[in-house]
Amino acid sequence: MLTPTHVLAAPVSEGGEIVFAHALDGGIRVWMRGLTRPVDERPRPRGVAAPLYGGTIHDMAPLRDFVAAFVEHDADDLAVPLSPGRIRDTRPVVARTDSDSLSSRMHFSYRAMSPLHTVGPWDGAAAELLLSRVRGLERPAVGFFATGLPELPAGAVPDTLPAAVISREQAVFLAEYLHAPAGQVLHHLGRAARR
Repeated sequence: MLTPTHVLAAPVSEGGEIVFAHALDGGIRVWMRGLTRPVDERPRPRGVAAPLYGGTIHDMAPLRDFVAAFVEHDADDLAVPLSPGRIRDTRPVVARTDSDSLSSRMHFSYRAMSPLHTVGPWDGAAAELLLSRVRGLERPAVGFFATGLPELPAGAVPDTLPAAVISREQAVFLAEYLHAPAGQVLHHLGRAARR
């Protein structure tokens, strides 16, 4: 018996959507649809580098519930074989966004999934996704940076297309991140850096 696929299209404030889907078969598939805000990177990446998109998913609650439902009910056996992700000829998304710097970590908490697993090939497949939350404030929104995700055409059936995949292990950590408090601003990091 086939398991129905659950789909969440998370609207992005700047335009477009990030689409998530799972059939409780070992991973959460991820696509982008019509994202409109590419990040102007300085310095520009060298070599083969997929565009980097940034923005805000304005309502985190549906994504939090979607990931939690997957983690709670996911089956251990994989119905779809996953390929290990890869990053080609460019820096990882954490470095491309400067989210590994002390000044960034003082004010934002991050969950990077880099690289993501993949199902099926597509051009430039080197999928990475980074979510961010503002420290010190409980906001309904979550920020993101995404690169290398395949485009999901309007009206397409998600089950039939190549996809980036959040593995079960990554999904467990993501569920914890989305459920945890945003945390305090880490002023002590700045003091430690000045010593």
